[in-house]
Amino acid sequence: MNNRRARVSIDDYLESDAELATDAVQTAIDTCADAGGGTVVVPSGEYEIGTIDLRSDITLSLEPGATVYAARDRDAYAGEYGPDGERPFIRGDGVENVTITGRGTVDGRGTWFHEMDEPLRGHSGESDGHPLISNAPHEARQGEDYLDPERGTDEWPRAKSDFRPGPMFFFEDATNVRLETVSLRDMPGWTISLHDCKEADIHGLDIDNHMQIPNCDGISIMDSRNVHVSDCSIRSCDDSITIGSRPDGEGPTAGITVMNCTLSSAACAIKFGSETHGPIRDCLFENCVIRASNRGLGIQHRDSGDLENVLFSNIVLETGLLPGPWWGKAEPIYVTSVPRDEETDLGRVRNIRFSNIVARSENGALVYAHDEADVANVTLENVRLEISDSPHADRVGGNIDLQPTAVQAPIAERDIAGIDCGGVAELTLREIDLEWGAELPDYYANGLRCTDVSGLEIDGFAGRQAHIETDTAAIALEGVQQVSIRNSRATAGTETFCSLVETADERLFAGNDLAVAETVIDDEAHDFTEHGNVRPVS
Repeated sequence: MNNRRARVSIDDYLESDAELATDAVQTAIDTCADAGGGTVVVPSGEYEIGTIDLRSDITLSLEPGATVYAARDRDAYAGEYGPDGERPFIRGDGVENVTITGRGTVDGRGTWFHEMDEPLRGHSGESDGHPLISNAPHEARQGEDYLDPERGTDEWPRAKSDFRPGPMFFFEDATNVRLETVSLRDMPGWTISLHDCKEADIHGLDIDNHMQIPNCDGISIMDSRNVHVSDCSIRSCDDSITIGSRPDGEGPTAGITVMNCTLSSAACAIKFGSETHGPIRDCLFENCVIRASNRGLGIQHRDSGDLENVLFSNIVLETGLLPGPWWGKAEPIYVTSVPRDEETDLGRVRNIRFSNIVARSENGALVYAHDEADVANVTLENVRLEISDSPHADRVGGNIDLQPTAVQAPIAERDIAGIDCGGVAELTLREIDLEWGAELPDYYANGLRCTDVSGLEIDGFAGRQAHIETDTAAIALEGVQQVSIRNSRATAGTETFCSLVETADERLFAGNDLAVAETVIDDEAHDFTEHGNVRPVS
């Protein structure tokens, strides 16, 4: 690369009678690249462009006051990427050492490209039999009233038009990519997509998308290595940050870090999946704030790739139920491993840890492994969960949401626990503080519910069942093998602290403060070794 880097302004190539600035921007990029690399400057002003191709060793700098708009005409775009014929906006294919920076703005005109007066008519690829459910008919608590448009669609995602651009910033097989400090707003689809990339830094972006435009994910990282996201603010209808692996990806997806971000999503703020075809490992998320989101922290494992070594820590989050055909039911923490379809050879999930989480939500946390899944070594530690009622509980609440899957009902009626865990091996719930709000729907049940878990440690749980004066236990164990419960505390209103159904190999029940409980364990024939418990005052 030339040590004397060029500096070129797009003003030098703008033609006064041109409706679009696409040719000027592309010519500036090509001129700079042919000179050995350098900086292409977008000065203050308004510009409209279609697809442009970045080149290696180029910095695209948007100066303060510069606003770049997405062109309205389909013919302004090249190539094709998305499931509905979307075409990319800014593309970096096979490039090295590229940067997009500055204090300018890119406006994707997302609201212009969508039918904002019409609700979503169907998810991409879904059949006429269940167009709004992925990928099979539902068995929701609400029955035929579930997703009944007669109950209102104002809060549903908006309908897609015949064309929209996307991904808006699409990097494929790129190395040393840096995106920083620019403002990205109103994207019509997939704001930033990294496919098969290595060494990417995304820092200080302000992404502000419309909260009802489908597929406008903030940052999508697929089959890429060493991607670092920091100090970003992201509002997106779809996932704010999503990590996965495509069927034709060159993976693994590994070495992903996300730090110091503020996120809001009508889907999931931080999500793995649902595409999990190849290995995904060694990912860290910390020091984030999640506000006004549907789902908070999610692992949506549906394919043959192994997913392992994922840490979430020091996160404050807030989730709420949304009426309509959304993926997610306000779960603050969500880990599910379910085959996508009958042909899926499901991979493994290993070593997942959530620590130092404070959550306010309108649903409980869910850790769910299908009968064909292999999920092990999951830890929730130092988690405070406050669960309250929702104004949309009657429309969508009281269901488990496993979309997308065709091997069982993707949405089905289910009583809700504060933390609901099933089918997992080696599960640790440590220092869990659960608080229920007032006047909750009847479908709320246990504080902790563990089903078909092997190797369960509950250490430091404080809480009770959802409703006072019921026979529902604070901790409900069914089909659990090898379990210890210690250093836990029944809070005021606890009826039965622990219920046992077909459990085996009960180990230690020690150091628990049960003074306010009516009943300690509902099965007197249990095999727990008890020591140092404070029993109810008679």
